[in-house]
Formats: sequence, C-alpha cells, structure tokens
Amino acid sequence: MGVINIQNKMQSLIILTKSFFLLRPRFLSTIFFIPILYGIGWALSQPLLLLNFEKENLSLIGTIFTFLLFIFLLPYWFYIKRKISNAWALLGITKHKFLKNFVNFSQGILFALLLILIILAPLLQKNYISWIGEFSPIVFLNSILLGLGVGFAEELIFRGWLLEELKFEYGTKISIALQAIVFSFVHNLSNEIFWNVVGLRLGFILLGIFLSLIRIRYEGSLWNCIGIHGGLVGIWFLLNNGLIEFKENTPSFLAGPFTKNIPNPIGSFSAILILLLLCIFYSIKSKKNFPRAFN
Repeated sequence: MGVINIQNKMQSLIILTKSFFLLRPRFLSTIFFIPILYGIGWALSQPLLLLNFEKENLSLIGTIFTFLLFIFLLPYWFYIKRKISNAWALLGITKHKFLKNFVNFSQGILFALLLILIILAPLLQKNYISWIGEFSPIVFLNSILLGLGVGFAEELIFRGWLLEELKFEYGTKISIALQAIVFSFVHNLSNEIFWNVVGLRLGFILLGIFLSLIRIRYEGSLWNCIGIHGGLVGIWFLLNNGLIEFKENTPSFLAGPFTKNIPNPIGSFSAILILLLLCIFYSIKSKKNFPRAFN
C-alpha cells in the first residue's frame, strides 16, 4: 500500500507540474516559475536550522536547492511547453566541441579582466586605489567558485532559459530588452542614493543586452557569456579581498556605487559608457543574425 501511495502522489505531482507549465496565458508560468522554485528551495533548507546552520548560510543553501530544481525541471519545461527534446542544445550548453567551448569561456574571462582594468585605469591614475597585496589561496579558490557559480547560474537563467522563452513569444529583439530589464531589477541594490541606483540599473540593463548580443555573435553558445559574467564576479571579488583597497574619497561615478566600502563597477561611468559602445557595436555586427538568432 505504501508503494502505491507514493506512486499515486508522484503521478499527481507530475500532472500538477504539467498543468502549471501549460498555464494560459503562457507568460504566467514564466513569471511564477523561478519564484515558486525559490519558495520550494527555501522550504527544503529550513530543516537545516535543527542542525544549527546559520541563517546567512541557509539563504545560500536555499538558492542552491532552487538552482538544482531548476536544472532538473528545465528539460521537461521545454519538452512540455515547446515539444523540444534537447533543451541543453537550445540553451547553448553542449558537451560537444569541448575545445571550442573552452576557448569561448576563456575569451570571456579575458574580456572581463580587460573591462575591469579599463574601469580601474582612471582610478589608479587619480590615486584612488591603494595596493594591499595580501594574496590568500582560500580567497582565490572562493573567487573561482563564486565566479563559476554565479556566471553559470545567472547566464543559464537569463541569457538561456528566459531569453529563449521570451523569444518564442515576442521575437529576438524584444526578448533581449525584456530579459535585460528583468536581469537588472532582480539584483538587490542596497545603495539608497537615487543617481547611484539609476546608474546601477542602467549598467545591469546594458550588461544584459551586451551578453545577449555576445550569445548571438557566438551562434547561440552560452560559454562566452558565462566566462564574461563569471570573470567579472570572480576577479572583482579577488581584487577586493586583500589585493586592493579604495580610499574614502573615491567618487562613485568613477568606481561605481559603494556598499560596505566596496564599489560595484557596473554602475560606474566607465562601465556604462563601454557597455553602451559595445552594445551598439555588436548590434550592428550581429544585425544579419537577428532573423535566425539561436537557431
């Protein structure tokens, strides 16, 4: 009887999941998919309180549970909603052509390093940065794990799943703009100064558009985007945890809005200008690819 009950519950869960994926209008399931998964991930993490886990760590664990559920359900999402059997190929995550994927990923990291150096150049010239030089292998390892984790997760969600889902409904151009806006506004900004918030929102929107155009440029592959995004996160984390320190008089428009003495470079004038120019450049360069983007 116990086995039959489990089978019945699993069957009910499958039917419920399928019904949710096929909700009408179709954008409803897209809007609520991640929030529902996040709620489930949060609920799964709560029993760890009994093992004396700190609440700060529970948030991270809940996010990991959410992403694992997302990865598990993603193939079923596209199969049930779109009759697509190979979701990973559609999303630009393929295990074929390993060398090519590795080269694209490495190019993305190098691009992220170059962008950070360009942002830091005027700050170094004006002597707003102090060199500390305290290298830690643990911090270095954390920067790699953080960069890989954030880069892979956010690119798979935004430039992968969300961009493809929106593209089915609204076409490539509109979907690029919409996912970039969503990408910007899901980032929690603690800075309360109006122009700093505006700068960060604009910077994230431009970054979202730029990464989408990079995906088009590289024929739908997501690996270059993962390299750029992960590189920006990981390199900035490494620099600001023992290698450099920003002086108190560092202007936000040059370094980006500050949170706990660490600026977010995406909101800096240099980053916004560079990303804007890159978006224009890759829009022109990728124009002929728009009609067949990601095919």
